[in-house]
Amino acid sequence: NTNISEDCLYLNIWVPQKFRLRHRGSEPPNNGDKNGLPLLVWIYGGGFMSGTATLDVYDADIMAVTSNAIIASMRYRVGAFGFLYLNKHFTNSEEAPGNMGLWDQALALRWLRDNAAAFGGDPDLITIFGESAGGSSVSLHLISPVTRGLVRRGILQSGTLNAPWSYMTGEKANEVARILVDDCGCNSTMLQENPARVMACMRSVDAKTISVQQWNSYWGILGFPSAPTIGGIFLPKDPLDLLREA
Repeated sequence: NTNISEDCLYLNIWVPQKFRLRHRGSEPPNNGDKNGLPLLVWIYGGGFMSGTATLDVYDADIMAVTSNAIIASMRYRVGAFGFLYLNKHFTNSEEAPGNMGLWDQALALRWLRDNAAAFGGDPDLITIFGESAGGSSVSLHLISPVTRGLVRRGILQSGTLNAPWSYMTGEKANEVARILVDDCGCNSTMLQENPARVMACMRSVDAKTISVQQWNSYWGILGFPSAPTIGGIFLPKDPLDLLREA
């Protein structure tokens, strides 16, 4: 029920009016100010296949006022656009590395931390919270070497890193990606000898076609075709192993 676009990487920020007025003026913000409001950062769910921060139910006007906190939410890429994984075919390349959606979230969190003081927030009082895939994302950020220590707290709602749908192995993700490549008419058998040609073909496919075809590899109850993938910098090993080491 919302417009869909690959141009989706935007933030929403709600600052209580009484605090916003204090920070309005010509003087630059004091970046060393540690007396700002805490930040609550929402990550939406949708099985890593759908979702947006612009739904009416995610409007945080009242929450910002009643909680006396700054509320923020971010959008991130979902489905094949956010998690397509063909890493084994692209050595030292950024082509289809998987986990792009998690990197989107990480960039938003880092931006919020770096700029919190500019809108009255305390960069050391950031809590991330999310539901379903958002909850799983929260737990992954708390253990990933990329984002561990970036926020103070996390709240997980109906989704955690040990849910069977919250991540997949590189082998499974590669299998899912090859099915999508074939369903989009780009011939996955060419990945071995000419992966760049295959990716050029995929880029020529209409985004709506990819959004529909990606569901063909749905593999049972809660077996969503897209999920965080083990492998790479963000998730270098099984999340449960990272949790034990945290």
